Amino acid sequence: SSTLAVTVSRWGAGGTYQYSNPPPRTVDGQPALTLWAYEGSPYCKLVREVLSALELEHVLVYAPRGSPNRQRLWQQMGRFQVPFLTDDDTGVALFESAAIIEYLQKQYGVAASPVKFM
Repeated sequence: SSTLAVTVSRWGAGGTYQYSNPPPRTVDGQPALTLWAYEGSPYCKLVREVLSALELEHVLVYAPRGSPNRQRLWQQMGRFQVPFLTDDDTGVALFESAAIIEYLQKQYGVAASPVKFM
């Protein structure tokens, strides 16, 4: 099946680690990052893999069909599309997995040192 082919082609994804500089928690002690997603979306999975690799603490808001969260996102943003990420530390709100991944890596990722150790 196509699901099996995708799983095999992404074998090991989400199991890597990248150095990061995580955002501080909000004033009320919650993680600064909030990801709106639903389980079946391959685009949401890509973003969750990057959050995991960067070890960025985040709130995950599930918004499957029939969920009141889906309506909440629609009311807040005027449309429903996932993945959707908000960063309370910087005020950024992004749709589109590629844009979210680029933002997370640039904002919180730490570039590998060009110095090679023996």
